[in-house]
Amino acid sequence: MKKLLVFVFAIGVLASCQKEEAVEATSQDVVFSGIDSGSAKKSTDADPCGNALADYAKVTIDGDVYRPAVFYIDDVAFTQALKLEPGNYVIDEFMLINDNGTPNDTDDDYIVKAAPLAGAEFAEFVNTPLAFSFDVEGFKKAEVNVEVLCFEEKDYESFGFSWFAMTGITVREQVFFGDFCAKHPAEYVGSLYDQQANGVQLDMPAIFRIDVYKNETFIKSYDNTAWFGEGEPLKVQYPDHDNAEDAFAFELFILVKSGTEFVYKSFHTWEFNDAEMIESGDEGVVDFVLGNCNADEADLVLAPYMNLPETMTYKIVKVPGDLGGFFDTEISGVGDGYDIWNGVWPTFCADNETIINVGTSYTMDVYSSLYPASFPEHVKEVVSVNNLDRVNWLMNNLDNYPDRTWEDVQAFIWTEVNGWNGSYEGYVGTLANHPTTTQMMTDAAAYGEGYVPLPGGWAAVLLTSGASVQLQLVVVDP
Repeated sequence: MKKLLVFVFAIGVLASCQKEEAVEATSQDVVFSGIDSGSAKKSTDADPCGNALADYAKVTIDGDVYRPAVFYIDDVAFTQALKLEPGNYVIDEFMLINDNGTPNDTDDDYIVKAAPLAGAEFAEFVNTPLAFSFDVEGFKKAEVNVEVLCFEEKDYESFGFSWFAMTGITVREQVFFGDFCAKHPAEYVGSLYDQQANGVQLDMPAIFRIDVYKNETFIKSYDNTAWFGEGEPLKVQYPDHDNAEDAFAFELFILVKSGTEFVYKSFHTWEFNDAEMIESGDEGVVDFVLGNCNADEADLVLAPYMNLPETMTYKIVKVPGDLGGFFDTEISGVGDGYDIWNGVWPTFCADNETIINVGTSYTMDVYSSLYPASFPEHVKEVVSVNNLDRVNWLMNNLDNYPDRTWEDVQAFIWTEVNGWNGSYEGYVGTLANHPTTTQMMTDAAAYGEGYVPLPGGWAAVLLTSGASVQLQLVVVDP
């Protein structure tokens, strides 16, 4: 993990005393100074970045190289003064260097801090990377802020150069790798997954991106498309101000199929503060899996992806239905490639209090029961979303109840997700009339908590008409 600290040094131009008569401006003293933490100030001590303190600075101004000594007074770092004629100057290079205990031998000296160059990898973490200009005026004090980063040898190419001082920023790094369990691998032929070494398969390295937000402001996006997600993890770097509370959000987007197109969809957001790290186990890599095809537990396990349209047209054509549900329902307006398609489906009711009319077409919003956090608030107020895992368990274990009726299943759904314990216009009757439902509920409580369908299983899809509370449930192969 790369650790960098950013501070700000001020360049101070000291004014000389004035006599009563006019004096022509001559060379002015230029001093580099900045606040450093800690009380002991020896080059053998460690600074906040974990490096040794500097013995001298290497400053390149308009091509001329200066090496003033660095010393510390009352927690303030200074360089020896440089004399510059009044005028405009460009700082090309600024480094703080430790002499490794051999002041007369520069062969073993090493950089501990430096200002990053424009175009270098970490230049994005400072406001004004090198090179930039400053003015020296006769008999006036000038101050120029230089933002600098802690330097570690392995990060040399990312900097250009490196040093630090006053406004601290640590550039942190976290590493990610993911798996994608594709229910029907053939559907991903022609996608970026097809470019992987083994082509499309049931369990593939996930191709994904992570959008980084700091204090609710977008910072940068990272993705692994260049190497098709395999062979190496994705490294995410981000700036953390040392003297301020920073809140970070990493939003995970995974490449999946939506209809007939391949798109990045949002699946999860990690939130943490300052130096906190996302749980990454012993390997130091945050691993995740989309789907339920891995026996080993990942740091983040995401429910199977369902390729669903955002909306559809829904019309009940028969009550009770002939296909095994409460209703036979005509679904239309669905484009190609989705896990649900145009036709007549058996459906169930998820809201026993709101009326839905037979023969009326409704535009329904579509939600996967495997991602209840995505439900709108008006749905969460009606549906016990925490019990949808029990509903999905039942849908994958219906063969355990060979004598079941559609009324038994409907009573189970109403009771589990809608708090029902009554009757509905003579169709279902009271719960006491359904001993099979009671057994289903007992079994679901024992075996259905946290249930996630395996590949080839079934999952419920919830439909709601805009702000209407009426919900319909369709069982779909996820």
